[in-house]
Amino acid sequence: MISRPSEASELAIGRSAVQAIVASALFKDQRRWYLTKGDCYAYLENPKISLANGRLVMNAHLSSRVGVEVGGSCVGTGLASDVQLSGKFMGSGSQLTLQDIKIDNVADDANRQVLDLLQSAAGSPLSRAVNVDLMQLLKPAIVPGTDIKVSVTSVAVAEVVTEPQSVTVHFDAKLRAD
Repeated sequence: MISRPSEASELAIGRSAVQAIVASALFKDQRRWYLTKGDCYAYLENPKISLANGRLVMNAHLSSRVGVEVGGSCVGTGLASDVQLSGKFMGSGSQLTLQDIKIDNVADDANRQVLDLLQSAAGSPLSRAVNVDLMQLLKPAIVPGTDIKVSVTSVAVAEVVTEPQSVTVHFDAKLRAD
């Protein structure tokens, strides 16, 4: 058995993979990200991801029914708008998370007010970050031409760099070969 740390490994995650990771982490409920759920609700759907200025940028459609829940229904107004959110990827231990999520643009003022109200009343539903465990991405493998199985036993993220085409994660890893 061999156990040694690697030195500054690199994982580049392309835009389409980032899109898939964000969609599967946040848009889990009928392909929607519910900011609040119930008879009165607000959710985002149809995310389009890009990377710019060191941040993940998400354009999505916001649908909401805002009002007061009375007798199993929401007495209020339905609103819909396109919104733009952004966040910064950070790393800690084996986790890659999307933090500092903020609303960059809302197509109309009424929906901006709804989002502001949700954040003040519910303690920022946008703080629920994308959380990816890199250990899940680094699966055991067989060394070609041998029966030796190599697996990652630990990961420590050192740096995360977001560029227009990819998110690059620099990390240290401990490997085990059996």
